[in-house]
Amino acid sequence: MGYSGADEAGNARESLGKALEALQQEADVPEEVLAITQNVAQSIGALFEAERASTEPDGKSCVKSALGMLSQTLALLQDVKSEHNGVLTATENIADVVSVLFPLTNRPSARPEFSDSGRPEGSSPAPARASSRPPASVRSSDRPVSNKPSTGAPISSRPSGPSGVGAIPTSMLPPPAPVPSGERHRIEANLGATTQSNFYVGFTGEIAHGGVFLATYEALTKDTSVSMLVTLPGGFEFECDGYVRFVRDPMDVASESEPGMGIQFEGLSDEARALVLRFVRKRPPMFYDV
Repeated sequence: MGYSGADEAGNARESLGKALEALQQEADVPEEVLAITQNVAQSIGALFEAERASTEPDGKSCVKSALGMLSQTLALLQDVKSEHNGVLTATENIADVVSVLFPLTNRPSARPEFSDSGRPEGSSPAPARASSRPPASVRSSDRPVSNKPSTGAPISSRPSGPSGVGAIPTSMLPPPAPVPSGERHRIEANLGATTQSNFYVGFTGEIAHGGVFLATYEALTKDTSVSMLVTLPGGFEFECDGYVRFVRDPMDVASESEPGMGIQFEGLSDEARALVLRFVRKRPPMFYDV
């Protein structure tokens, strides 16, 4: 039995081929765009493997790999400074592909047929695995929230779309931030190369329209307003306001995602955005469907 999402993966792969063609249509491709084309090419390879996968877990793993690289690609496309006619076309095309792939990662895996030995048909005994480390708890920061002014204008004042071209549809933007009903909760998010916590982006790919997924068993309620200290490798950090946009319940046994909460950015400064982008270049962000 093959992967149930093979057809969708195949269609997505063909669409990515068009995005790659758009990015490579000029004779002299800028260096920053060339790096992005490598991401797209790797995503195409991952989807090809998904089409050929013989099991649901293998196929879903390949799709998740492609989705991670494409989330990173969308974020990097927003920061292209060079003039390139294919950037806008590729961005729209990749966003469409992401909208096809994301539901596949949430599709419940089909239950395998079991043999008399109690194992799935066609499988071999699995080696013992060490249990994974549970997500860290939310830590209230003991540091006072900085009151120093931002070094740059709020990112909301930046032009919409890659290279400042085009307007992002309202349906693709995050919802308005709730009005704080009291003092903001102070939390700390520690992000690294292998942490379960990570940045996330949506269909726009714009970092400021995303936020931080904080892996925790002690999530706050949805729409809670927070003041967040984000710490990054190398001693870098920034502070920003946000709110709890979504919560993943640790008691949801049907979910294959780690428990925690998504903190939506509110008014990310240029300095903070630059730090996020620096991190995203090294580690693909998660994708969250608006």
